[in-house]
Amino acid sequence: MLEFHEALKIFAVAVAIGLDVLAVSTGIGISGIPWSARIRMGVAFSAAEISMQIIGVALGTGLGRVAGEFAAYTGFVVLAVLGVVMLKESSVERETKAFAVDTGFGLFVASLSISLDSLGVGFSIPALHLPVVALVSVVAVTTVIFTLTGLAFGARLGERFEDAAERSAGVVLIALAVLFTVQHLLRGGH
Repeated sequence: MLEFHEALKIFAVAVAIGLDVLAVSTGIGISGIPWSARIRMGVAFSAAEISMQIIGVALGTGLGRVAGEFAAYTGFVVLAVLGVVMLKESSVERETKAFAVDTGFGLFVASLSISLDSLGVGFSIPALHLPVVALVSVVAVTTVIFTLTGLAFGARLGERFEDAAERSAGVVLIALAVLFTVQHLLRGGH
């Protein structure tokens, strides 16, 4: 059974990861994603977060600091690129759009952009002395919840501002990439 301090640490890590997911999901949700795609995104985002944490634990703490920094900045760049692509796609006719963030390659890129910071979390799990299975289980559930909440909130915003919804989603994702980068730099890369 988990001790209180372990449960608190697990909850804190899950919420920290979830807030990034919530922000990105809200930005994506502005463009109006159907429920079937929302579920798919929740599962994909959750799987990506968990996979990166497990990879981080497997690679070990020796490389953790360097690889974690690289992964964090790579995630920020991928998020910004996703925003630029969505911004560009907003000016293309609906029938000719090739990039969809809720399927295929677009879903992969979105999942990658939100999960690379979890690689660094994975590196820190041994130092936190947390049970990996419990942490991964809580992160799996909270990631789906944060994704669905963000997508639903974004969809409501998108309904209100339908004309500029996809363009707004692209701008929001670019702004989030810049914000996350600045926050990361101000924390000294931690």
